[in-house]
Amino acid sequence: MVAGLNLCGRVWDYNYPQDDEIGGALPSGTVIYENIELRIQSMKPTQPILEQGIEAIRLFTGMIHPQTLDIENNNEIEITAPSSSNYYGDKFRILGDPQRTSVHGSDSRGYILVTLRRIERGRTIQ
Repeated sequence: MVAGLNLCGRVWDYNYPQDDEIGGALPSGTVIYENIELRIQSMKPTQPILEQGIEAIRLFTGMIHPQTLDIENNNEIEITAPSSSNYYGDKFRILGDPQRTSVHGSDSRGYILVTLRRIERGRTIQ
């Protein structure tokens, strides 16, 4: 594992080919990458969010290695290891376009920076 990266996960790509029996979207997910190395850190909420007094969206920043992965907006990352992590089993959705370092793709120092939002499922079917 690359120094500084302390989590392992998988990347999911979802599409919505059909609706369920009550008209809601029924997602169909595919794992596109397994055992990726990453690090996640929570972001401090901004003052305007705190002043609104409503439920704040929990945002995180993530660093993913290697930078050659084809990760896109709305992909989901599921944390699979270590089991002692606070985020074990959690899923995070990638918000916005991932940012890649300026080094060559074959350079092992390359990584991807992403903004993440923690996903909390409302229904057990999903």
